[in-house]
Amino acid sequence: MTTELSTTLESLKFPDLKLFAPGPHELSPAVREVLSKYRATFTHRATEFKTCYEETEHLLRETFHVPEKDRPLIFGHTGSYNWEMVVNNTPSSFRTLSLDIGSFSKRWGQVLADRGRHVEILSADWGDGITPDALQAELSKGYDLVLLIHNETSTGVALDIEALCDVVRHRSPDILIGIDAVSIAGAVDVRIDQLQPDYYLWSLQKDFSIPTIGSVMIVSDRAMRLAETVENRGYVLDMVEWVARAEKHQTPMTVPDLTLRCISARLREMQTEGDARFDRHRALTDAQHAWAEKHGLYLLSKPGFESPTLSTISVPDGLTGPGLTAAAKEHLNAQIAPGYGSTAEGYIRIAAMGMTSEEEMGQLLDGLTAIIENWDQLNGAS
Repeated sequence: MTTELSTTLESLKFPDLKLFAPGPHELSPAVREVLSKYRATFTHRATEFKTCYEETEHLLRETFHVPEKDRPLIFGHTGSYNWEMVVNNTPSSFRTLSLDIGSFSKRWGQVLADRGRHVEILSADWGDGITPDALQAELSKGYDLVLLIHNETSTGVALDIEALCDVVRHRSPDILIGIDAVSIAGAVDVRIDQLQPDYYLWSLQKDFSIPTIGSVMIVSDRAMRLAETVENRGYVLDMVEWVARAEKHQTPMTVPDLTLRCISARLREMQTEGDARFDRHRALTDAQHAWAEKHGLYLLSKPGFESPTLSTISVPDGLTGPGLTAAAKEHLNAQIAPGYGSTAEGYIRIAAMGMTSEEEMGQLLDGLTAIIENWDQLNGAS
């Protein structure tokens, strides 16, 4: 490696490992402060816990515009549990439509199928999305529950969730709507009062920039009433019990007050940034798109379906996704990810989550440019 290249890479290297992968993401400043100062000073049945829970719920309602009749539920388990909670708390006779736009979105439908439920799948090719017209046509078959995906991290595809909800309600107001927003909640302006989903769920480790210590699901009034009619709801995932406890600012099973404190701190951080955070996320992915175009690369996502929190980008000829990912970690101290499944070799995935700044994204992209343009030298090719 020449001295010039070494100097360039050193100037672009992050002092600490920087996470740009679409998995657990870089902790936000407010969350880091909570973790650094945390001490266990009360039990989960104490008055202080109830106060902490009440504050967290209040901030969730404010940030996501949750109607009074709906209920945010706060869990100490990851969001995947909440897929199964929906199964446990809806009738076994329900006909369900589930969307498949990538490796992760298909799993919610699989959870229902594994429980012997009637599930139909509306799928799209990788990189493509589901249009309102496609959903409208499928709904003519008759369903009781529709499971929508807001954002797919294996492909970098986002769906027009507002339009899809409108289609479902227009087709039949009796159809229940579930939305998986694991990798996008917090990055875009979500108004539960307008979407009117029955289940809106996400984990904390992506755009919320919190360790994997919990999840949130906002449930509608009718979803809560429906759950009361279902027998054999189980123990851990009994929505009726979770709602009953939440009404008293409590939980049936222990949810750490640390989880509540981290959520509250992150929500206050979001409110302080205001609508600028939506612009920042879009600016981050716009920078990724411009970088790809500059280098003759392309997105896996089709036009109109680009995610605001993740880009899946092809790699130059002669490179591989795993190879470029490893080089970014070695030379830039930056963690990106290769493509997923069948796209692993030909793509990389770069997240735009949490509190990532435009300056940090620019530094990463400049570093990737230096690696790509000097690939042969870095890898000892003659």
